[in-house]
Amino acid sequence: MMRWVLFDLDGTLLDYAAAETAAVSATLSRAGLVVSDALLADYRQVNRRHWEALERGETTAAQLRLDRWRELLAAHRAETVDVAELAEHYLGDLAAGAQVCDGASEVVGDLAETFAIAYITNGLADVQRPRLHASGLCDHAEVVIISDEVGAAKPAPAIFDAAFEAMGGPARADVVLVGDSLTADVAGGRDYGLRTVWVADPDEPDPAAGAPRPDHRIGHLRELPPLLRRAT
Repeated sequence: MMRWVLFDLDGTLLDYAAAETAAVSATLSRAGLVVSDALLADYRQVNRRHWEALERGETTAAQLRLDRWRELLAAHRAETVDVAELAEHYLGDLAAGAQVCDGASEVVGDLAETFAIAYITNGLADVQRPRLHASGLCDHAEVVIISDEVGAAKPAPAIFDAAFEAMGGPARADVVLVGDSLTADVAGGRDYGLRTVWVADPDEPDPAAGAPRPDHRIGHLRELPPLLRRAT
């Protein structure tokens, strides 16, 4: 019988896109750069590449903090900016971004009446913990696992090992993972033997042949409580 719901945070419960846009804009403006849609788009592309490299084990969280900014500033010929200072300001700005996805608070509160709730996130602890506390979502969680604190990121099995140890070692059949990333959440969860629910925009195509496939796909978080209760 399903007992635990293991939620991803960014893009699933926390509105990372909104928090990131506000934080990048504030950080680059403070550094004297003119913020434009093109600059924001460039940052997102650079940042995505570095996080994907982290998922593959090709970089570390400490390197990511600085390298994404070095790459962006070099591309925009702004190498005179103090990268370490800019990176520190950015983390502070991002840590203040507690925006939640539509329906997230209600859905987690609803599910907490029936299931134990845990969060598992690829992120930096000094960013994720303030955001989580400010959002109110931590009120329902029994376990919070952050890649930066355990030294492993989804989809690596080690981060799931840390989660299961903190959860008291439940049977894998008793846990469902809910997330928005096919590579980090669905692939990581399935490889670990968990049932998975993919939260994807309705216009997002189904996974291509050979790509990780979730057990269930939903277009909005509000579809999750009835889905899980039918599955128990």
